[in-house]
Amino acid sequence: MAKMERSKKLSLNCVPVLITGALLFTSLSSAETLSESPADPTISKVVGSAYSLDEKTLLYRETHTKQSDSIYTVEYSEPDGQVFATKSLDSSKSSIAPSFSQLNERNGEKIDVLQSGKKLEISYQENSQASLEKDSVPLVPGVVVDAGFNAFVTQYWDTLITGKEMDIEFLVPSRQSTYSFRFGKSDCIDGTESGVTCFSLKPVSWFVRMAVDPIVVAYDSENKRLLRFTGRANISNEQGKYQNVDIQYRYF
Repeated sequence: MAKMERSKKLSLNCVPVLITGALLFTSLSSAETLSESPADPTISKVVGSAYSLDEKTLLYRETHTKQSDSIYTVEYSEPDGQVFATKSLDSSKSSIAPSFSQLNERNGEKIDVLQSGKKLEISYQENSQASLEKDSVPLVPGVVVDAGFNAFVTQYWDTLITGKEMDIEFLVPSRQSTYSFRFGKSDCIDGTESGVTCFSLKPVSWFVRMAVDPIVVAYDSENKRLLRFTGRANISNEQGKYQNVDIQYRYF
């Protein structure tokens, strides 16, 4: 309980919520993985192209591949195709709070989240020179982990499209804690294609909202596939910074 109470005291230097992507939701980076693409079981791969918000230049690509019904992998690659990070997700125990491992070879950042009974075991190493940090948080209703963001959207789609807002506790591995965010229907970002439904994810605390911009995601209104993610990435650059990105997805 103390950990959940501490989760509501997010400081301004908190790292933002991925997928990342991811993420979830990824990318949503990891909310954007295949783990909950409900419409077409024949889809085996999703490719997201991440662009900078200011210059619109390609920063990296993320390739999500289905290995089995519950195991998914993600490769993050430079614009030239060189892979610099990998992620493996296991949704066998929970699609909204999956276990996952991520290694960023750009700087040695390593994340491991394992669902164990009624808690999440977290290991985090900021870079190859940093010490390994370990802790756990209670696995209670409302906790969302990484790509579980996407599963949350599809599971509660009928409620969300009515305009009802829902609060979640999003896991931030670098802080070994969860933080309160509010998810609800929103206007789409300029340039988003037609026939989509957009949602935003923003901190519940007004104080935190001054420092953390909302994440906006666009879903196909018919098949509920994630098409676009705009917000903070879930993978850092060489300097360990998390950039604001515009990720656009293709399904294969």
